[in-house]
Amino acid sequence: MNSHSGLKTLHPSLQSSKHGDDPYKRSFGTKISNRTRACDFCRSRKTRCDGPRKVDNICTNCLQNKKACTYVEASTPRGPPKSYITGLEDKLEKMEILLQRLRPGQDFSAELGPPVVRDSWKDPKPSSEISPSASRLRVSSPSKLAPHLDSNISIPLSSHLKIHTNPSTSSKMLPYHRTRQGSATNSTDSSSSQYDSSDADELVDNFEKGMQRLTLHSGHSQLQGAGPYDRFHGQSSYIKLVDATRKLRQAHIMAQKEELGHSSGSNTSTTSPSPEISNALRRLEFWRAPKASGWISWELVYEGLHVDSPKLLDSVLEQFPEPDLAEELIEHYFLHVNSLLSLLNRQIFLRQWRERLHNKDIWFSALSMCIFALGSRWSNDPRVIPRDHTKSRLDWTKAGWDYFNVVISIHRARRSLLCTATLFEVQTFSLVAWYLRGTPDYAVGGTMVTVGIRKAQDVGAHRKAVYERFPTVDEELWKRAFWLLVILDRTGSASLGRPCSLGEEDYDLDLPLEVDDEFWATEDPTLAFQQPSGLPSRVTAFNAWIGITQIVGFALRTLYALDPKKFFLGRRTLPEPEILVKQLNIALDEWFNSLPEFLQWPVTTDDLIFSNQSASLHLSYHFAYILIYRTFIPFSQILPPGIRGVRIPRSSQKPSALSTPALPICVNAAKSCARIIQEQMLRGFSNVAFLITMCNVCTAVLIVHLWDLKAKEISERSIRISTTEDVKPQYALAIQSAKDDIEIFLNALEWAKPHYSSVAQIL
Repeated sequence: MNSHSGLKTLHPSLQSSKHGDDPYKRSFGTKISNRTRACDFCRSRKTRCDGPRKVDNICTNCLQNKKACTYVEASTPRGPPKSYITGLEDKLEKMEILLQRLRPGQDFSAELGPPVVRDSWKDPKPSSEISPSASRLRVSSPSKLAPHLDSNISIPLSSHLKIHTNPSTSSKMLPYHRTRQGSATNSTDSSSSQYDSSDADELVDNFEKGMQRLTLHSGHSQLQGAGPYDRFHGQSSYIKLVDATRKLRQAHIMAQKEELGHSSGSNTSTTSPSPEISNALRRLEFWRAPKASGWISWELVYEGLHVDSPKLLDSVLEQFPEPDLAEELIEHYFLHVNSLLSLLNRQIFLRQWRERLHNKDIWFSALSMCIFALGSRWSNDPRVIPRDHTKSRLDWTKAGWDYFNVVISIHRARRSLLCTATLFEVQTFSLVAWYLRGTPDYAVGGTMVTVGIRKAQDVGAHRKAVYERFPTVDEELWKRAFWLLVILDRTGSASLGRPCSLGEEDYDLDLPLEVDDEFWATEDPTLAFQQPSGLPSRVTAFNAWIGITQIVGFALRTLYALDPKKFFLGRRTLPEPEILVKQLNIALDEWFNSLPEFLQWPVTTDDLIFSNQSASLHLSYHFAYILIYRTFIPFSQILPPGIRGVRIPRSSQKPSALSTPALPICVNAAKSCARIIQEQMLRGFSNVAFLITMCNVCTAVLIVHLWDLKAKEISERSIRISTTEDVKPQYALAIQSAKDDIEIFLNALEWAKPHYSSVAQIL
């Protein structure tokens, strides 16, 4: 019998064949409709099918495998394109944010149903099983600030590790935009959302009550705030495994009770026992740290908590400035420092200051001392200079040094290693590092930033799941404190030539709300944390600063990688430098185009804060270009002819097609910085620490440019030695222009020299 006689299922188009009901004849009839797709057997095996090209539409694979060559299974629709779904999700998120702004705090789940989580269409589980952390208001995705640095990789990684091998094939990137509330929403694919953090209710183990949800407490000291031993635990922590055993034990106990209840006819509750009941078998003397009840444990001694607080506070308060000077220094800080760093809320700090919180909390006293130290650099009052200064001439480079030393003394006395840090303590690390940037010990600031990052991680400040769904004052201050540490880590690493302490894959925190300080707490609670429409926010520049430092961090991670072969844990090597630079250029262009009008340069406003923010951001923009291209400058070609034995920078020995435009791009960036500094100096420059860095970098670039012009002049002079043509005038104009720009930078350094001791090392 023919192998095809067992054919029983036919395509519907064959059932009306002239051969009647004979399946064999229907399969091999002379009149068969045309086929345009593979048969069912080839489709299931995903192999090439030649059935449509055969006269009888019987493919070779079916004949060889003795299978029925059918065309019954209908083609599975592919569904709408991903971009269409992403667009709907973006629009839905915008509508949810708009609805929450119009009716804050109101729950519309009964009318609209459960929240729709981005990329939930990929997950087979119903939306009712979505974790609570997924329903939070999404403010922004920091990994999308530079969307062109992402790529389609199957595992979730930040833009620092997401490398496009071909930038031209990447999806179109759109800059993040801002809503009225200051929440930055990204219109690109939020791939990171499908990799949510660990469960929001299992982020801490306090050793007494088991795993519980971690919340960020206020800035008060350890003895006044939340439990000092509440620490963040991520997914890889062994505590998670131990907690699983506890829950399994509870589940079995509950199952046994339920079984006994059914057998006895009693109504036994199956609800999960409270943490206190489930951990009642613990011997607390082994799980709980001893308290200072008549005796002092070694932990308290090591932490410095055994120090008599009134006595320690009295010694600190003795170093406080007089009330009139303190008010002046606070004003200087918020005008010249906090307007750039966005660390503190002015209204909240002033209220705490007037309530004399510094008389009660040692870390608020330390925070106040940091403010006095930074504000001293803008004061002309001789009382800010160390009191034991005996020289006849006042040394203003030591302004605020006494206040700074008090902060360091508090850190020594209160180590805060065994106890978790408070908000006030974490805030001091950023300000200590910022003060050190104007001294010869600026490198120590990087260590302080790293310690601050670790302490912030210890309380979970880097995780979105720790924060509430709606903003609160304490949590918004925590976000600002953490993001400032990230900024200082990136910029400090770029200046010192060191790797960043924190990768973007290590946190998933939203950006700070772009809401000015005075709109956090309002008489009408429904208007809290809402920036009035049409009013520019002073926090917008801070978020833009985060974006440009993300690009700087990406450049450090790729262009300045010590061993590119070890990049990405061996899964792939870095793309060619030309591809990386192309990605970085596009990212910089998108960042530049995303700046709002009030932060563009040249500024069109007389507001000193906005002009300083704009100048700092555009200097950072040109600094990023110099950082990207300076590693390709061919220093060997700048050497005069015939000179040997001169050691040139190692980075310049990389052969690349970028060598030719590298120096001109760096020179143009340096000249642009000269124009910005020259104009902003007439208004008043607040970001002096960064000004010193940029003057140093740009002057070095222009001096290299001068030697390049000199080398070209010598080379052409040797070629035209036989002619009477004078080569010198050809380069005279370019040399003079470079000297004029160098003079601008030197004048700026001379202006900063009286109050910043680090300038003396440069000049």
